[in-house]
Amino acid sequence: MIVECPHCSEDNEIEYAENIRCKKCEKDYKGFEFSKRKIITGTALALLTYVGFHTLNDEVKGYGDRYPIAVEYALLDSCINGSTNSISQNRYLSKRDVCLCALEGAQEDYPYSDYEDDAKGFVPIFRRYAKSCR
Repeated sequence: MIVECPHCSEDNEIEYAENIRCKKCEKDYKGFEFSKRKIITGTALALLTYVGFHTLNDEVKGYGDRYPIAVEYALLDSCINGSTNSISQNRYLSKRDVCLCALEGAQEDYPYSDYEDDAKGFVPIFRRYAKSCR
């Protein structure tokens, strides 16, 4: 077992025996208790705290039930660019805002697990939100 000397911080490899002394300063370890260093436990605690905090933070901000980014992009692109007609920049920006608002609302009412099972069921909900977002 490797023990750090409480007097001079030197690492000492020892076997269980009486009158154990530090090899550097020659002081004994009488009256001290020793335990193995728990570096892994501290690291695991820090990692779990970090992940837990960010997961909670995402839930509070409303990012918990988002669709995958590729699906969100495809839905927004289809909504914004669904028409083959040319539109002004102001109309495009307005349409984009309506589509973003509709997607945000529809995601709250129609979880991604439902979307995976029945993508067509998403359309009426999305349209309802698009009308209310105008």
